[in-house]
Amino acid sequence: MAHYSTIVLGGGTMGTAAGWQLGLRGEKALVLEQFSHVHSLGAHSGQTRVFRHAYAEGADYVPFVLRADKLWMDLEAETGCKTLHRVGTLEFDTGMDSVSAKRARETAIAHGVAYDWLSAEEIRHRWPQFQIEDHWEAGYGVNAGFLDVEPALHAMGNSARAHNVEIRENEAALTWGASDSGVWVETAQGKHTGDRLIITAGPWAWKVLAQVGISYHVLRKTLWWMEINNPENYTSDRIPVYMADRPGMGLYGFPVFSQPGLKYANHQGGTETDPDSVVRTTTAEEAQPLIDGGKWLFGDNAITGKVLKSAVCMYAMSPDGHFIIDRLPGFNNVVIGCGFSGHGFKFTSAVGEHLVKLAYDSSVRPLGIFEIDRFAVAEV
Repeated sequence: MAHYSTIVLGGGTMGTAAGWQLGLRGEKALVLEQFSHVHSLGAHSGQTRVFRHAYAEGADYVPFVLRADKLWMDLEAETGCKTLHRVGTLEFDTGMDSVSAKRARETAIAHGVAYDWLSAEEIRHRWPQFQIEDHWEAGYGVNAGFLDVEPALHAMGNSARAHNVEIRENEAALTWGASDSGVWVETAQGKHTGDRLIITAGPWAWKVLAQVGISYHVLRKTLWWMEINNPENYTSDRIPVYMADRPGMGLYGFPVFSQPGLKYANHQGGTETDPDSVVRTTTAEEAQPLIDGGKWLFGDNAITGKVLKSAVCMYAMSPDGHFIIDRLPGFNNVVIGCGFSGHGFKFTSAVGEHLVKLAYDSSVRPLGIFEIDRFAVAEV
């Protein structure tokens, strides 16, 4: 088989982004994906993902998401594919276990990000669809919005192929290894060799991290499209992306887009699962808290209680909820990107770039919040 400059193990979200960046560099690269390219069996199912700059998870993320924004625009310019829809984001401070909006406001101020702080009266005036209480406030990110997942990944994959990156679908890695002289990945189709290895195995990365002693786990998450009365009042030109916390629920959702119904979900909770045996169907019992959550935010007369569609995805959780993007301990030619913990997709374009820089330039250091040695790790 051919020898490659870089092999990417895992062609899901981050592996596709790495392949795109390798193609732009003109590298002879191989991306191995165990399923079809762009699928519903990992972490990127569900059509849309929130994109926001004011970041409650930490101010250190803001420069990274600003870089991602630039690269998403570069992808659109290169491919002509619309991926980022700037419909705005509205993050409510409900006063009930609700600290995210204020933290996001702090990060926005620190980095000069546009983030307007609105009173309940101002919110009702602009978006009467939300049935909020008088003490609620919210932060509004005018340049934020959502990413259209499948077109974004197809655009990256098509660009990678156009630049002679090979994406092999339905070819799962059986084993891999690395030494100072190179790397190899064995599949049922044969043994591939290369100079560098980038591991972007998503929920399946726990098998790699277990070798270095990191307690990585996977959560099963559900996504819902709920029937709503007067759906024309909830389209992307009428309401923004929205987030609102209350005890036991971190509700986040999207305008009506591309298909009927409001898509929303609960960012909190989830059941620990094995990615090889995750339950991929949903139940009426799981739907009921989301029906109640929708009525809480939009009113009893808006949400009908009928589920139009549901989906299952997985959160690949690092121990602290922050990403892991670094060289694998014990190897100079193996880079890993994983542990995106349910908030990684918005950064995809920048993650791909950072993974490739780490693989090709020994002087590049991982961003501090993503370093693997923040955990007690052992060399393989």
